[in-house]
Amino acid sequence: MSSTLAAARLKPAVLQYKVLYDGQCEICQSSVSWLRWLDKRHVIDPVPISAEVLSGLEQPLDLDACLRELHVCAPEGEVYVGWEAVAELARQFRWTWLIGMLGSLPILRHIGRAAYRWVARNRYVLSRCRGGVCRSARTDVVRQGASWNTFWSCYSVGFFIRLPLVVGSAIAAAARRVRLFLSTHHRRVELLHGKLTIYFLNGLLPNLVPLVFGELFTAIVYDGIAIDPGSPKMRRSLARHLRRSPRAVRAVVATHHHEEHVGNLNWLARKTNAKLYCGQATQRLLQPPAKLPWVRRTIIGQPPPLEDPVETLDQRLQTEHGELLVIPTPGHCDDHLALYDAKEKLLLAGDSFMGAYFSAPNPDVDSQVWVSTLKRLLEVPIEILVEGHGHIHTLRRDIPDIPGVVIREDPMQALREKLDYLLWVREQVSAGLQEGLSMCAIAATCFPWNRRSSWETVASDEITRVLSLGHFSRTQLVRSFIRKNDAVMPTVYEIRCYGPDSTDKQRS
Repeated sequence: MSSTLAAARLKPAVLQYKVLYDGQCEICQSSVSWLRWLDKRHVIDPVPISAEVLSGLEQPLDLDACLRELHVCAPEGEVYVGWEAVAELARQFRWTWLIGMLGSLPILRHIGRAAYRWVARNRYVLSRCRGGVCRSARTDVVRQGASWNTFWSCYSVGFFIRLPLVVGSAIAAAARRVRLFLSTHHRRVELLHGKLTIYFLNGLLPNLVPLVFGELFTAIVYDGIAIDPGSPKMRRSLARHLRRSPRAVRAVVATHHHEEHVGNLNWLARKTNAKLYCGQATQRLLQPPAKLPWVRRTIIGQPPPLEDPVETLDQRLQTEHGELLVIPTPGHCDDHLALYDAKEKLLLAGDSFMGAYFSAPNPDVDSQVWVSTLKRLLEVPIEILVEGHGHIHTLRRDIPDIPGVVIREDPMQALREKLDYLLWVREQVSAGLQEGLSMCAIAATCFPWNRRSSWETVASDEITRVLSLGHFSRTQLVRSFIRKNDAVMPTVYEIRCYGPDSTDKQRS
């Protein structure tokens, strides 16, 4: 054993190739994604080019030269440029080793150099870098080289370069969704010695949502408080849970007005003889609720009008053994509330947190307000974060491991990641508006191909866009940063036309 440990200590660290690429170029970003996928031995270190990065290298390199052609700094100190850099990288992986070796032969090397130089020379024609303004290249050069709607040509080329990865990721994600659905179907989870119970709700048409989009439906009972009891199409599932696991319910609460959370409020309050509580804004939105688009109405179900008696939520809500603090958490929608148990340091977040990368939101999201909400939540000590759609984020060991349900991460870190993501998107939206880009082009810059979260979710996001008729889409994420006051922006239905001297066209 001691000799094995000694050998492990003496084993040299893997020396890496530093790959300097243009982080503003979608084609470059796509190529780097393939490098990361191929690099099982961690022998490469892709770094976006900047003056600061170049100043920290041992080899003196020129910024303009690096922007013109790919530069790779080998561990032994040699610098490979252009086609030679491509061939050297190809030789590092078993799947591309033959390409690298053949690319080093005199005739093929000459062809490779010519092809690479043509792409490098015309890269600014292929990509205007965010429609004409780039943080790393000279804007005047970019504009002169762009003769048509080149932003979209570059973005599309980057997509097709990455398409096999996108397809593979979509298949893997679909398999995960099916496994999670089957593992939670008709299931209930009891935690904290029965204080927290999660009912996973089902319905014939509602089941399409977790299978296609991965969003589970739940009702939560916490210390005698039933929270967000689902839609009318999930009522039989909820009733089955109540028969199998009867729980004393002293109050029924809605965190916000969306249909999958409020369709059974009055029904459950009458069935359990419990009081019904809602925030004032939620009551106003449910008397009567707005008519849903037919897709949501058909799949999830139109909630009925809220009926009296309904009591307005105050700052505190008494539970069976304590109390919950009521925290306004607008952002996902204007009327959203969350519930917090200070003793357990547990946040019943509803939809105020739906993962760090909620990329295809609903039309009534206000991300500017959501940023403020996340900053406030980060001031609250949280050890257990319970999402409204069934996921639990915690490091506490009294919460057992439940694959697909319990996510082992610090909830405060998860909130910080979501805040950082929204702040980054806000910068992208602001820059795109200043450049005069259309909503579609800004959305594209918010999902660059160098970000794994962009290409891993593109298939499900676009399916969501189509099947929801635009009610949930990446474009809605962009529009959520430019809402005015309390106005909900109309749903956007998009037609994209690309060609010479054309711009994105969209109609609402």
